[in-house]
Amino acid sequence: MPQPLPLRANLEWLKKLCKDRLAHERASNPDVKLSDVQLSVAREYGFASWRKLKAHVELLRGKLAELVPSSPAASDESTRVAPDDPELIQLLAAVDAGDLRLATELLGRRPQLANAGGPDGQTPLHAAAWSNDPKLAVMLIACGADPEATYGDSGHTALSWAVTCDSLAFANALVRLGTKPDLFCAAGIGSLDAVRAFFDDAGELRPGASRTGSSRFRGGQRLPCPPTTPIEQISDALYIACRNGHADVVRFLLAKQPDLSFRAYMGGTPLHWAYFGGSREVIDLLLQAGADPATRDEGLGCTPRAFGICVPANWGIVGNVRARLTDDPALANLMDGHTSPLHEAARCGHVDIVRLLLEAGAEPMLSNGDGKTPLELAIEHERSAVVEALRSVMSAP
Repeated sequence: MPQPLPLRANLEWLKKLCKDRLAHERASNPDVKLSDVQLSVAREYGFASWRKLKAHVELLRGKLAELVPSSPAASDESTRVAPDDPELIQLLAAVDAGDLRLATELLGRRPQLANAGGPDGQTPLHAAAWSNDPKLAVMLIACGADPEATYGDSGHTALSWAVTCDSLAFANALVRLGTKPDLFCAAGIGSLDAVRAFFDDAGELRPGASRTGSSRFRGGQRLPCPPTTPIEQISDALYIACRNGHADVVRFLLAKQPDLSFRAYMGGTPLHWAYFGGSREVIDLLLQAGADPATRDEGLGCTPRAFGICVPANWGIVGNVRARLTDDPALANLMDGHTSPLHEAARCGHVDIVRLLLEAGAEPMLSNGDGKTPLELAIEHERSAVVEALRSVMSAP
């Protein structure tokens, strides 16, 4: 199958690709010619000749120029963008709102905004990944956005951030535009064939399989991303496949002897994130493989079953909370010794989730591990709307 041609490809990019390929191949075959390499590259991208590939790239660049007339400027002190630059903030807001017209206008005036890092270190491409809008992927990469740029101090590229956010339409758009998924991203997308390709004929993980991974901390210090050992990389890929509910990928990776106690984001194990993802098939696969249902995560201190609803309650993801309650109504009052979904929603001020949990029968006077009720947490954190919602239920006859 031919590879997708990266949208950012131009003649200089193609020439550099062939030059690098020629140097590599001449190390083992001194007689190889540039024309041989050019033909090989053309065929990799589905073209019968180098001439036809060049013609296609020139046509593509012309069409992109109509969309975005300006070209990215060279990076130097005069073009660097501060994280609080007003136009960068405006661009990030436009991307978040899906305002393609305004985003294109801003980038046309200042192309260097495409790769600038915002206040939290996110580039516009990372912001677009969160919104899950494939049209933004096309526009930003056409404007010169680098899909390999990382999110602040994390190891997240736009693709790994998209799979972490479960923005799979955006992730697949990046792949079609020429971004190559590593093991972590392939597992997050749910591409079993791509995951298999990272293992050799002996079933061993190929070197360099992962370039990205989950954000992990120990003792307040960020751990390497990607993880350093093959078993950690396999376990990290298992985590993201569990989080996104890809049972076929989970089944395959479980046969590769992963560490079921591996601590991914928030210090959660794959089983914690399987409950978050909500796939009963994935949960059962992990339990059958020996995953521990009593382990607590390092963020909220939850066991896996409680984690599955307490995290979306804490984050404000109404749809996930509703789905977990539909699957397991008893979760409304689940207290596993430390916290409950109502406590987490009250603490963070998510009044819609508080109301949803109360309608599902959550007990407003339930005390958490610190002896505090949801109302006390809401008052402590100045969540006035939540305080009102809880008091109205408690005062009802």
